[in-house]
Amino acid sequence: MDVQRTDPKVAVLETKSPVKTIQKSENPWVILLRDLLHHRSAVLGLIIIGSLILVALFANVIATHDPLKSMIGVTGEVPPLPRKDPCIPAFGCTEPMHLMGLDLNARDVFSRLIYGARVSLPIGIISLGFASILGSLIGIISGYLGGWADNIIMRIMDVLLAFPSLLLAIAIVTIRGPSLENALIAIGIVSIPGYARLARASVLSVKELEFVTAERALGANHGRIIFSHILPNSLAPLIVQTALGVGGAVLSASALSFLGLGAQPPIAEWGAMLAESRAYIFTSPHLVLFPGLAIMITVLGFNLLGDGLRDVLDPRLRGR
Repeated sequence: MDVQRTDPKVAVLETKSPVKTIQKSENPWVILLRDLLHHRSAVLGLIIIGSLILVALFANVIATHDPLKSMIGVTGEVPPLPRKDPCIPAFGCTEPMHLMGLDLNARDVFSRLIYGARVSLPIGIISLGFASILGSLIGIISGYLGGWADNIIMRIMDVLLAFPSLLLAIAIVTIRGPSLENALIAIGIVSIPGYARLARASVLSVKELEFVTAERALGANHGRIIFSHILPNSLAPLIVQTALGVGGAVLSASALSFLGLGAQPPIAEWGAMLAESRAYIFTSPHLVLFPGLAIMITVLGFNLLGDGLRDVLDPRLRGR
């Protein structure tokens, strides 16, 4: 009986079983998604962002009126005071034609708010996508090359970082001319140095590790080392920074539109809506409240997602 319990064949099978489980490892993206779905802040951020994307995609279905069309002559309003208070049935309103009222030009505020998602969200996502890709490439090349090339590139980034980001964006838009496209370009340009420095720091901590040294000793070219080994191991902080930065880009775009340098009338954009109504904040506060809430919710959604990604991608924070 004792011999059967210590049968070497059984011992061999027991030692092989862990190896089989290790070989059946899960896809890292599947693991990331699963961990995100177990993080409450990330789930809430995904719900907010997903809802905003659906609103932007189906704006023509959700909106009750044309966002650019004045209601003068349609609703009985006459100048010079065409604005109208919100009409919500739950609060006792018997004619719910305009849920959020009318603005100074007698346009439906609810419809303009819905269509504003089609303007503000793409600005944040496209500008940060451009900045993250270009800035990451600059930082990776700078950190990998080192020496005089690294010094020149980083000094240029330091010069850009020396200016306040919003002030630099205003200067770029002023030179190129006020428009939505120029605001997008300006936000992307002022965001590049942050990604470049973050990518450089990640590369400096990765490029001297053993597996990179081994690849270099085996004769791998620079492109293979950068894109197959260094870049995948430097993505985590860049992904987190991008998720957090989209909210800031939306806020910057709204600020430029508020100053008259971004979206131009009659485009429905949240910052422009705030600018048009800022003089009536005490007499018609709903004209400022609703676009302000839209900006706040958008920034909150991306910040929650960024915090969740940081907790999931940083091994030091997983146990908290």
